[in-house]
Formats: sequence, structure tokens, C-alpha cells
Amino acid sequence: MHTSPHISSVQEPLTFTGHSRKYPSLPLALDGLGLYHLQEHVDRPGMEFWQWIQCIKGRGVLLLAESSYPVEEGSGILLPAQCPHTYYGLTKVWYTSFLCIGGPLLGPLMELLEFTHPGVYHLSNPEHILNLEQEIFQLYLENETRSAPEISKLLYRLLLELAADARHSHSSLSSLEDDRVHTAIRYMQKHYGEPIGLSEIASQVRLSREYFCQLFKKATDSTVLEYLTQIRLSEAKTLLLKCPDKTIGEISRLCGFDTPSYFCAVFKKHEHMTPLQFCQARK
Repeated sequence: MHTSPHISSVQEPLTFTGHSRKYPSLPLALDGLGLYHLQEHVDRPGMEFWQWIQCIKGRGVLLLAESSYPVEEGSGILLPAQCPHTYYGLTKVWYTSFLCIGGPLLGPLMELLEFTHPGVYHLSNPEHILNLEQEIFQLYLENETRSAPEISKLLYRLLLELAADARHSHSSLSSLEDDRVHTAIRYMQKHYGEPIGLSEIASQVRLSREYFCQLFKKATDSTVLEYLTQIRLSEAKTLLLKCPDKTIGEISRLCGFDTPSYFCAVFKKHEHMTPLQFCQARK
């Protein structure tokens, strides 16, 4: 597992700073940072800032246009601003560390470094990048206003070292088995709010239930139903935070859970808190 010894002692620090807007005179600005983040499914038309998402533990997949790329431990995803993208975990748990960066110098700097192509990159020293991210987070905690220029300096150093170390990967998920697992995951992500079962999912990839379950478990280290539950929980957490006016019953129904009581029981089992406690902890 590629991780900094400092990161494991901090319970999922996650922040979005908006430094690009707060400090427009900074050449490079920190707009977001997450360390040892339990990565959820992401499907976006693009973001206003550049992103670096580094794989800490587990495996994931990046989708760009019609191509799919594996994201392994020790590699990361580079996404320029406004680049449409989708990424999600292939394993039961997928931990990442992410940076969101803006500022007027960013575009010209990345062009100069020839580090502009979106995709997956392998690192020879991933721990070093994670340590720099930890330094940035500690600076942010000390005093946001006073530390913003120092964070800008560290971002410059991080990008220089990242561009020098990163090697672009052109490998894709090309085997038939990978493609079938990928197709099944995409189907679950599209239909998680419906009462879908094993037989229906297996039929989408034209395999028997038994063989499909074996194939899926081998590829993701998770059963099909465990993976589907994680998708539903991830969507439920998003709705809990973005739509506080919705009731537990509405959220459970939208996310494919049979009853609100079953949703609450599954949520507490996986998150070790109730949906209400989850919302209160993030206010």
C-alpha cells in the first residue's frame, strides 16, 4: 500500500478551499484537498480547476470518452479543467488522495512542463507526492489566510516534481472479462434505484449467474450485491448532503432500498452511524 505514515493518523481530511476566488493574485491556488479519501463514484462534465487523484489503496477505473483505463496503487489521474470524466472503484474499497488546483499560472506552467494530457500516470515515488500533500494540508490547518502564499509555493514544487516523476499510461481495459465487469458496473450505476438482482445483471453481460459472480468477485474483491450496496450508499450520502429537504423514505426509495428501516440498518452497518448522525457530522 502506497501511503504516507502521517496520512493514516488523520481520519479522512477533506476540504474545498476556493483559494482561486479568495486570493486571485496567487499564481497557483489550492481549491480542494482530500487525504485518504474513501472514493465514491464520480461522473462529471468537467471542473473549473485541474485535478490530481492519486490511488492509495485498491483499484479503480477512469473513463475518458469511450476508453477505460485501470488505476492501480501508486498511480494517479490527471484531469485538466473542463475535462469530462468518470471514475469509480473496482475493488470493495478504493482510497484516493486528491488535489484541486487553480490560479493564473497553472495553465502556462502545465504547458511548459508538457504535463497536460488527461489520463492515468504511474509514479516511481508516490509516497513523496503524498508527503507534499500532507505538508500542504498542515499549512492550511495552521492559518488559512497567512498560509495561502506558502501553499502556493508548495503547489509549484509539487507540480514540478509530479511532472518529472509521472509516466503516462496508455494501457486500457481491453480483455473480454474486464469489459464484462465494466459493463456490469455501469449497468448497476445506471439502475441502482431500481429493484435489480443478480440474474438481471448477469444477463446484461450474457453470462450465467454462477460464472458471472465468480468473475466479478475475482476482479473486484467484492460480491455483486456488496458492490451494488456500496453504489446505493454512495448515492444516498450525496442526496443526504445535497438535498436536506428530502425525507429518509424518499432517499431510501430513490437509492433502491426496499424500506426506510432497511436503508437505515444498512447505512449504520457500513458507516457506523445513522443517516441523521451522518448529516449532523458534516454541518
